[in-house]
Amino acid sequence: MFENIFNLFLMVFLILGGVWIAARFVLKEDVVYIPDGKRRHAWKPMKLLGRSCFCSICENLMSSNGVFCENCGVCSDNGCVRKADVEFRCKELRTRTRADDGKESRHLWIRGNLPLGLECCVCSEDVDQTSEPGLYGHRCAWCQRATHDKCFSEISNTLCDFGEFRSMIFPPKCILASRTKGSLKMHLTGIIPPEWKDEWKPLIVVANSKSGSSGALEIVSLMRGILHPLQVFELESHGPSEALQWAIHAAPATCRILVAGGDGTVGWVLNTILEMQVEPQPEVAILPLGTGNDLSRVIGWGAEGPDVFNPTEYLRNIQKAKPVKMDRWLMEIALHHQSRFHVPRFHHRRSMFMYNYFSVGVDALVTLNFHKARESSLYLFSSRFLNKALYLCFGTHQVVQQDCLDLEKKIELYLDDEKIDLPELQSIVVLNIDSWGAGVKLWEMSKDSPSHGGVMRETHSISDGILEVFGVVSSFHIAQLQVGMSKPVRLGQARSVRMTVRSTVPVQADGEPWMQSPCDITVKHCGQVTMLKNQSD
Repeated sequence: MFENIFNLFLMVFLILGGVWIAARFVLKEDVVYIPDGKRRHAWKPMKLLGRSCFCSICENLMSSNGVFCENCGVCSDNGCVRKADVEFRCKELRTRTRADDGKESRHLWIRGNLPLGLECCVCSEDVDQTSEPGLYGHRCAWCQRATHDKCFSEISNTLCDFGEFRSMIFPPKCILASRTKGSLKMHLTGIIPPEWKDEWKPLIVVANSKSGSSGALEIVSLMRGILHPLQVFELESHGPSEALQWAIHAAPATCRILVAGGDGTVGWVLNTILEMQVEPQPEVAILPLGTGNDLSRVIGWGAEGPDVFNPTEYLRNIQKAKPVKMDRWLMEIALHHQSRFHVPRFHHRRSMFMYNYFSVGVDALVTLNFHKARESSLYLFSSRFLNKALYLCFGTHQVVQQDCLDLEKKIELYLDDEKIDLPELQSIVVLNIDSWGAGVKLWEMSKDSPSHGGVMRETHSISDGILEVFGVVSSFHIAQLQVGMSKPVRLGQARSVRMTVRSTVPVQADGEPWMQSPCDITVKHCGQVTMLKNQSD
């Protein structure tokens, strides 16, 4: 009897324990923690700012031996940091009253160290700091308005409307937070639209410091200085899921997302939007920091980020950008059985989403070798120039040692279930966008070429539910395509693509490479995403 009671108690304990662990796991996934009320400044080294400034306490000139607050712009040399923390207010991350309680927003004025070219909001003259050294002028850390010292008294006590970028900002008074039970931490519980809700499309910034160039940390700091600091994320410490919680809480407002990174980072964010079922669907802009940046090229954000990042100019471009739809494609990989023992089929399936292109063959092998080298502990530098040089070395190596010969004998290709007779190839490329291999426009280059077996229509679009399929003859052919000295082999267009792979081959999808064992690969249309197309010249 006692044994039965003990077993029953043990069962109940285990069930309750499992429920508690599951609840803690779900809570951890869904909770976004908010710093409690006011906090000290977020000090960063001056080198991120890229210019010399004066200490806001002692007014001495600093070059690289000081710090600045990335949230509000206060500057301090190393000896004055503690005093600056006490003397100067920083951006308030949230207020304790609800947005509809009538609490007005006040300016947060920061004296001196104004960027060049600002105009006084009172007299409309340039705020000139070059006449003599020192701290001159004032700037609001929220609305970015600036004023001369002589004009400051006329505007110092006015209310702040968050300026020209208010449609992008989460005002502190709109952020609702409460304390988690059993914890001293606050977490995000809701976002109330501001009074300008009809024009409100808040921007969430996610930056990947591991992308091809090393400008992500500078972008994060500069964006936090203009927007609400909590709406700017660095992906090394925060994944896309935490950033997208803000978009979920902001509904029914449509959020815009700026992804500062390469094509892989953009795909990561787009996949997380789908996984989290964020509605309404966010509109995604790109600040290209990767090596290839093919998607960024297609929707107008350029081949690479600016040498000197101007956050104000970039935010204006996002405001003017036009939403466009882009197809999403589902890749399903079913492995061939490798042994005489029967293994359940679901153990041999893998699926992923593709937005730009996927390929099999020599270009995927070059990409794979490049990724292995970049992830090595011996690879100490991160720059777009060195990445391109390394990529070129691996491509040149494949001109001499051709590891993907006779690819056409290893693969069967079906376009809309019609088998294609393949010529001699070392790579097959399936495109959703007309940019591949860091800017090669395969569709545009092959307009006057005959199609090798498959049907080729006269139009190309990123939102028509149709894929373009091309062949590449060799690594040397890739080099010729890069400089416009050759054309790709047109294999056809299709609404679905299927490949039967008979031996292990290199494969890449949106720049992410791997070695693929014998399998069947199918690519099918799977909805659309919303991108922002740059309209500036």
